[in-house]
Amino acid sequence: MKIGEVIRKYRKDKQLTQEEMANYLGVTAPAVNKWENGNSFPDISLLAPIARLLGISTDNLLSYQEDLTEKEIEQVVTEINARIKNEDYDSVFHWAMKKVQEYPNCDRLVLTVAQLLDSYLIVTGEGHSGPYDNAIHELYKRSLNSSDHDIVQSALRALFTFSISIKEYEQAQDYLNQIPKQGFNPNRFQAILYDKQGKTAEAYELYERLLFSGYGDISWALHGIHHLAKEEGNVAKAERIVEKQKKLAGLLEMGKYMEASPGWELAVSRKDKEAAFNILKDMIHGIKEMDAYKHSELYSHMKFPEHGSETIIFMLKRGFETDDSIDFLRDDERYQVLMEELQNIASH
Repeated sequence: MKIGEVIRKYRKDKQLTQEEMANYLGVTAPAVNKWENGNSFPDISLLAPIARLLGISTDNLLSYQEDLTEKEIEQVVTEINARIKNEDYDSVFHWAMKKVQEYPNCDRLVLTVAQLLDSYLIVTGEGHSGPYDNAIHELYKRSLNSSDHDIVQSALRALFTFSISIKEYEQAQDYLNQIPKQGFNPNRFQAILYDKQGKTAEAYELYERLLFSGYGDISWALHGIHHLAKEEGNVAKAERIVEKQKKLAGLLEMGKYMEASPGWELAVSRKDKEAAFNILKDMIHGIKEMDAYKHSELYSHMKFPEHGSETIIFMLKRGFETDDSIDFLRDDERYQVLMEELQNIASH
């Protein structure tokens, strides 16, 4: 909350009117009203008296120690996703950084903003350079001080990837060494325990999370093998891996988009126009079912963020606009038709 919202909340908790509060502080009722509506701020000399009157610390008054709920962070994410569609990157960047400044001790917000700005840095064509990159890098480094191990590990992975991108391989190795090497996933045993305790819903959710994250791990590994095979010129092996990726996405009900997309990179690298158009068509048609896994019985006990597909559609659209590797498709009438279809999907 902002300082005005804090004052309003605790004033009401104390059952004080604005006029009564003003009398205690030696100011006017309109002044208190302006504070609470965010039209002005109390003089610094009044911060301690206000805090004492409201029975809170100055830290609470200024929200220095305040965290945000998941729903509030979700609202920030939604706002960033909405702004990036209508504003330039610089405007969105400064709005998001201002949010971080408002809640400097909310580790989850710091990490989430860093991840979003990092992703949009690429899809908007800004690239990894300059002040944006430095600021995002600092947000990740701040996240390393969090008491939440998941946040620290996410930040380490991001810093590892960043170091790889700028060819700082020794630094990348250092970050990698800091990521805990756990011998087992405790969720496997927790799920068994929930089952034995009769906590069926909790057991379902953990098993489903293991399945969902397992898909991500296996798909990542297959993509890596596919990339190595392609770099070696072993096209036949790369094609076989692509087929395995497709089957995996189908087996675990990840949606038509995820079933179609594995072959895209190979088709583009070979400049295989017919294959590329067939895959692109399936991908765009599959976008409408991009969240299909959310409705699968395999993951029926999991809760997913409300946002997701809109952001991915936007990033996909911007990716097609800035990707030089698909220039060989742009003059074809089919490309224009598919891009119009993608635009229609993004507009609804």
